[in-house]
Amino acid sequence: MNYLHLAFEQSLFSVGISRPNPAVGAVVVKDGIVVGKGRTQRPGNAHAEVVALRDAGELARGAAIYVTLEPCCHYGRTPPCTKAIIDAGIKEVYFAHADPNPVVRGKSRAILEEAGIQVFEGLEACEKAVVQAGWDDSCSQDGCKVLAGNEILDDARAESRMLFHEIERFFEAYDYYVRNKATFVEIKSAVSQEGYMGALAADGSHAPLKITGQGANCWNHELRAMSDAILVGAGTVLADNPALDVRFAQGNNPVKIIWAGHHEFSAAEVAGLRVFQAPAEEGKEPVVFTCVPQPAFEKAGAPKVEIVTLNAATFVANWCQMLENLAARGMHRLMVEPGARLAAEIFKCGLWNRLDLWQSSDPAVERALESCGADGLAYPELPTALVARESFIIGPDVLTVYSR
Repeated sequence: MNYLHLAFEQSLFSVGISRPNPAVGAVVVKDGIVVGKGRTQRPGNAHAEVVALRDAGELARGAAIYVTLEPCCHYGRTPPCTKAIIDAGIKEVYFAHADPNPVVRGKSRAILEEAGIQVFEGLEACEKAVVQAGWDDSCSQDGCKVLAGNEILDDARAESRMLFHEIERFFEAYDYYVRNKATFVEIKSAVSQEGYMGALAADGSHAPLKITGQGANCWNHELRAMSDAILVGAGTVLADNPALDVRFAQGNNPVKIIWAGHHEFSAAEVAGLRVFQAPAEEGKEPVVFTCVPQPAFEKAGAPKVEIVTLNAATFVANWCQMLENLAARGMHRLMVEPGARLAAEIFKCGLWNRLDLWQSSDPAVERALESCGADGLAYPELPTALVARESFIIGPDVLTVYSR
């Protein structure tokens, strides 16, 4: 068990709720038992630490609190979390990620330590969260720590490093938003061994092609859960009819965004597309960014959809308008699952931050393409000067993560 992992799970259910504040999770632990859990609420309401402390009540005195992000130490819409932690009698604080906000960064630790509270941060906090959960590495005999070199402990520490990496990646979009007042754009695509992302029929229409296995699909849904919004183009909506929800991971559904461009949706399309028909939470209705009128959404009985009209002359200018709109909504991360044409336009304009590119080595994908009698829809050429940051293998699929 890792208590910061439990806190991270809490934070996922704050995505889309807390913005523009970061999505944070916290747990309070006393004598090896979780006595309080919390996640950041809507702006103006309690932060994760306060919710967890309230949940713990008097059991918080003498306990430890594990929180994904450095506790705030300033008065904003709510009082500082450092004050709540001190007043509750917490003796240890573990936080995984330092807040990029200069009003907070480093200052919270000093305040807590001055109050006599022991503070651990970053990778050290993630590692000690495991030790506190079941292993005692403080006891030693003849200079050898208990379980030193033990395979179980090594595995736990490896998992701690993976957790630290995952939390760092989770807050990367928040860091970018704080520093640039802009939304972090993360593109996810999948291609076959031969570089195809779909099937192209003789009449020019696109057909979906199942490329990745379940392991990669679960990873993709985890990314959806980490994102404030997910965007697809009109072509992808018409070809794949996706639901764009989170089914294989914990967390909230992202806001569904459709880049309509110059496509005018017909009444039949609106009635048949799952992205428009699925019930949405209040304030999380689908958003259509369009360059042309969309009268089908104005008819009686049409689903509740927000229409945002873009009026610039170029794709780049319209894309910028959309990103400014999302940033004004406080959205930290936009996940984009583009078709070939939209991917090419985004690559050309350069207004994106990360590319997660899956490539399948499963020959069944190519056989499926041959059996349907369609040509392969090629993925656009990658931009130059990309940096491959990391690579993972899940089953037959290889993920390469690129940045510009």
